[in-house]
Amino acid sequence: MTLDFSWLLDPLYQTWLLRGIGTTILLSLLGMVLMFVIGIAGAALLHLKVRFLQSPVTIFVELFRNTPPLVQLFFLYFMLSEIGLTLTDPVTGGRIPLFTGFTCVVLSLGLYNGAIAVEIIRSGLLAVPAQTVEGARSLGYSRLQTFRYVELPIGLRMSIPPMTSNIVSLIKTSSQAVLVAVADIMYGATQIMLETFRNLEVMLLIWVIYLVIASLAVLVVRRAAAAFRIPGYGS
Repeated sequence: MTLDFSWLLDPLYQTWLLRGIGTTILLSLLGMVLMFVIGIAGAALLHLKVRFLQSPVTIFVELFRNTPPLVQLFFLYFMLSEIGLTLTDPVTGGRIPLFTGFTCVVLSLGLYNGAIAVEIIRSGLLAVPAQTVEGARSLGYSRLQTFRYVELPIGLRMSIPPMTSNIVSLIKTSSQAVLVAVADIMYGATQIMLETFRNLEVMLLIWVIYLVIASLAVLVVRRAAAAFRIPGYGS
């Protein structure tokens, strides 16, 4: 059996793949931003033991961390419109979902991986030595100032290495976007396979593309971990 990649010379297929790569990267970047926002906010509320908010945050973490991201994506995409979150199309007069497929994918990635990030960042905060916290308090820092200027900067730095697997997971999970008709890499690959029937070649290429994107992400995270490492803290 010989592999045939001649279809790669077709400008239309090249356009589909390049647009798909751009969409996948954009989905991943926006998902990471939302993930870090949720992770930092959730970890801060749990670490500071904010009254009345600990239980809701814990329920959120357990709910999204322990349910499949595909189920969460389908819930956002299908169920939100079922409960009335729709808009009226000014041209046809029909009802359209308030959240597009792209938005639902970003929300799904951010919520699922954000729930995991809460525990990762929280573990980093708990790893800050008690002597460091006590030193800040002895200098007159309030509890909130100690968290903002001492615990959070150190905890975030210590959370970077274990966050690597979560970021890679987010990138890989973004491939589910094809199931809600978002034109990512998998969407373009599916279109190409339907037209060329070169399933093996297309999937091999997609495999390599995802491997390259994930590897670059790992490299960036490792460089960030080395750049922000505090001597004497962590491994």
